[in-house]
Amino acid sequence: MNIKFINHACFSITDNDEMILFDPWFTGAVFNESWRLLKDTNIEDLDLSKLSTILITHEHPDHLHWTTLRQIKEKCENKIRIVFPKRSNKNVVDNLVKLGFIVAEMPPNKLFKMSPNFSVANFPSGHDSAYVVKAGAKTILNQNDCKLSIEQCNLIKQVCGEIDAYFMQFSLAGYYANRDDNDGLQRAKVEHVNMLTNYSQIFNPKITVPFASFIYFSRERNRFLNDWIVDLGEIPIETQVLYYGDELVWNRDTNRTDLNKSLWKSLFSESKLVEESRVINKEEIVDSANKFFKQIVSQHTPPATAFDLFDLDCKILINYKDKQVKFVKNTDAPTVGKVTSFDINNFFKFPWGADTLNITSCFDIYDKPLWKANLIFRDSQYRR
Repeated sequence: MNIKFINHACFSITDNDEMILFDPWFTGAVFNESWRLLKDTNIEDLDLSKLSTILITHEHPDHLHWTTLRQIKEKCENKIRIVFPKRSNKNVVDNLVKLGFIVAEMPPNKLFKMSPNFSVANFPSGHDSAYVVKAGAKTILNQNDCKLSIEQCNLIKQVCGEIDAYFMQFSLAGYYANRDDNDGLQRAKVEHVNMLTNYSQIFNPKITVPFASFIYFSRERNRFLNDWIVDLGEIPIETQVLYYGDELVWNRDTNRTDLNKSLWKSLFSESKLVEESRVINKEEIVDSANKFFKQIVSQHTPPATAFDLFDLDCKILINYKDKQVKFVKNTDAPTVGKVTSFDINNFFKFPWGADTLNITSCFDIYDKPLWKANLIFRDSQYRR
């Protein structure tokens, strides 16, 4: 049985003549073009001849990446099944089928025999989920960026037994504080280190692998987060650090881990492409907002809210109850924060616009409770 790291949150498990792949994202920007991989993966460099199954943990585009899935479908002649957590909205499943994949929806919290080589269990938490894979005598837990309760951790141990290899996110992945709040950003950094450490102590695996954080923040408005990325050397527990193409080894290999920490540190510190946000004109934003207003089903709306705009000389005033959006110089409505025209347009345009906006961190918040109310309301209109 072989486990190989590919990129970010993607690794493969191969046993005999069968390969499964987690969360492939090989190229391109995600989250409103605000994240990029430290290094792209050339699909032509990968041997996918044994690939039978792709496991998708959740809908975020660094885990469910449509361009990469199309590349895989075009490259592979073998039939490929995608396993996705079961949920009421079939939009993801329907689109995967349109791409030509076989799709299996995974019920929660139970171990299923997926093939002669693999058994799989999915443990959802909110919009995210963790997977356990049993291959031969080994048990692999991929928690990625899923926050599990103590009860869920205990359930995983009860259902799946001892964990041999444990994979978990180790660094920042969204909004934690405004760009000038150094104390808040430092706390977020420490919280990520503590989260990995605490979960590893709960599961007590034979090997802990930090991953799912090998990105940089690629827009001018969120590039400040690059200064707060967790250095792998700051993790206080013993880990096995994998670099591109590395295979996990079951014995201690501190020399390779030390080398890989150095390689990642160097890659994180290299200068990278950082872009300004695209400017979206007012007419397009109004059109996106009006299409969203037609979809509103809830009567419990936030109060009228204004946003300052970085790239337009005005505010945008959103009245969810009356289903109106206006561009104004001044307003008596509370101004909740400052965003780009690109992000506020995508906030209206896409069902997951609120979640994506929040993850970009390309904004400043003035009123946290009202900001949260706006995002929760927008996200509530997307039924997963």
